[in-house]
Amino acid sequence: MNVWNFKGERNIEKKFIDYHMMSINEPEFTNTQVYAHRPRELQENGHYPVIDLDYTIDDNNIFEKTLGTRYSAREPFKTNVKVDKKVMAQFTQLAMIGGEKENRTYPSGGAQYYVNIYFLFNEQLVDVDLIEQGNIMLLNSDTQKLLVKQYVPWDAISKAFIQKYLANTTQFAVALSCDMSGISGKYTDISYKLVQQEAGHIGQNIQLVANYLGLESVPLGGFYDIELSKLLSDNQTSLYAFLIG
Repeated sequence: MNVWNFKGERNIEKKFIDYHMMSINEPEFTNTQVYAHRPRELQENGHYPVIDLDYTIDDNNIFEKTLGTRYSAREPFKTNVKVDKKVMAQFTQLAMIGGEKENRTYPSGGAQYYVNIYFLFNEQLVDVDLIEQGNIMLLNSDTQKLLVKQYVPWDAISKAFIQKYLANTTQFAVALSCDMSGISGKYTDISYKLVQQEAGHIGQNIQLVANYLGLESVPLGGFYDIELSKLLSDNQTSLYAFLIG
């Protein structure tokens, strides 16, 4: 029997949630989720004919330099650039909104844009004017606004992230999520796959734009899914998270 057969299901959203919940992090199991370091084996060419792709990245070209120097932070964040309203406007426009054009700066299956983008700010490190009404916000790309949802102290928010040395020094987190009950309107059985792909597209933009703006970033699998989803509320299921410092 194929447990995860999504074809022809009437209550397909429940199956999506069940499937998703099979791979979440939970605090009570974190200490047992110890993954031994495993160096990557370099891929060999085998016996195939090859085409040489040698190329030197042009550091004088800002686009090439941004791509070539992208990396994920491994040490506590240095806070080289303080996050304020101006930084967030530039960050969201480049990584997500895309100005006045109809489509955004990342692709989405059928242009449905089911993935929601939440920002959770560390009130101890960002500019105070940014979080005077609250520090958990939802991006509305259609109106080009951040919707202030609520205030939760960063000390409480940070408990949703496993890597404490990063969570304690980050300026803000980005949480990508969706309402699983509302993603299957167009593509039904493949909609779960599409939201994961969309989250990946957004994530790449997040890291590249952060690098361009002089910010450090790290993509996380190490977060507690249920705890983060509760912080977002709105019936959200967390898909992916980033810390930016």
